[in-house]
Amino acid sequence: MSETTSVLTKKDLTRTLSRYVMARQICFNYETMQSGGWVWSIHPAMKKIYGDDKVLSEKYKSYFKFFNTNPWFGNLILMACLAVESTKDEHATETAVDIRTGLMGPLAGLGDAIVWVLLPTVMGAIAGYQAMQGSAFGWVLAEAVGLGMWFLFWKMSYVVYNHGITFITSKSSSLKNLTDVCSILGLIVIGAMVASTVNVNFTLSWTVGKLTQKLGDLLNTIIPCFGNVLFTVLIYWGLGRKKMTSGKMVWIVLAVSILLGAFGICS
Repeated sequence: MSETTSVLTKKDLTRTLSRYVMARQICFNYETMQSGGWVWSIHPAMKKIYGDDKVLSEKYKSYFKFFNTNPWFGNLILMACLAVESTKDEHATETAVDIRTGLMGPLAGLGDAIVWVLLPTVMGAIAGYQAMQGSAFGWVLAEAVGLGMWFLFWKMSYVVYNHGITFITSKSSSLKNLTDVCSILGLIVIGAMVASTVNVNFTLSWTVGKLTQKLGDLLNTIIPCFGNVLFTVLIYWGLGRKKMTSGKMVWIVLAVSILLGAFGICS
């Protein structure tokens, strides 16, 4: 879609992306989700394409429909829609909205798997272990991942616009498989981190005759690292309760840990 590149310049695209970075979540609501930030982001570009405020008003009514996707991947949909709008076809907005609706789900799944599961667990685990060992590589790795994400955010946006809608729709058939792979890998890493990073030892013991039995050893015969798994499940369950926040959970964990340690139940 080479003809689309003559409508909007790289400067126009950069301005659109900059606005998207600022507004992609700021207008979030439970009626249209991210649509408010979306419309504000594309306004300068749409103004250059169409010019007429009355025309834009009608088109924005279509864009104010429900939209919600991973904010790190929404830029790809935005650029694909602008590529379609750049044709100025009479059905361009209708097509763009359909594309937006069709891709927001698959890219939300893919984005959540990569941005919220894969990167924090895999790269975060590596960086965290390095930092625990006193190595500066942990900090360097964390910063490098962040910078890499921003580089891809901008680079892929320009690529999608310049190559048009075929770039992203041609990959849609494999998005589900890629999402599943990333999700499975993330869950495997989380399971490994629970067993190796969380450290809960039940020190409570009792003696019957000459036999001393430790609670920790007994529970570990049921499930290896039973204490680690139990506390992780309880914390996960607690975070899902109404009005519970991660900040409150931290204080609860600290209080419970102190009490269990004071009574000699855990160490």
